[in-house]
Amino acid sequence: MARYLYENQFPQAHALSAGFEAGYAINGRAAAMLHAWGIDCGGHQPRQLRRPLCDHADAIFVMEPEEVPRLLAEYGYDLAGKTYLFADPFSQPRSFRQGEYRVEDPSFDRRPVAELVREFAWFRTRVDEIHEVMVGRGKAVVPAARYLDRLAELEEATRRAAA
Repeated sequence: MARYLYENQFPQAHALSAGFEAGYAINGRAAAMLHAWGIDCGGHQPRQLRRPLCDHADAIFVMEPEEVPRLLAEYGYDLAGKTYLFADPFSQPRSFRQGEYRVEDPSFDRRPVAELVREFAWFRTRVDEIHEVMVGRGKAVVPAARYLDRLAELEEATRRAAA
């Protein structure tokens, strides 16, 4: 969704979208939300995240803190300098307790699409802010490299909870 919003709001810009477990098609609820925003995502092909995509990216935005340690472990710790939290890439996280900095995926939310469109309208603002950063204006961003110690604590807590 963020990719389509970005390219819709900035037609001259290019963004990539990829996931750890890419499906075969865009989620129907995500497509409906994009449609409600006047964005056509027909023909979208989900893409599996791979190292060459990471190398090609100027910046990588993840939707939840738990994805950062996974990204770095699977594709290289050198990516920490260009990996950011979509929820708030502009501040140094103090903690990751109780779902802080996590963006819940509206694709799997069963509420009416109109309600989701209203609730996730902040995506548009975030995409605008990210664009400002990408073109050399706007606020400074804080890469994951600056808080890897906190992410290690989160990863350990997640491992313990799964055991």
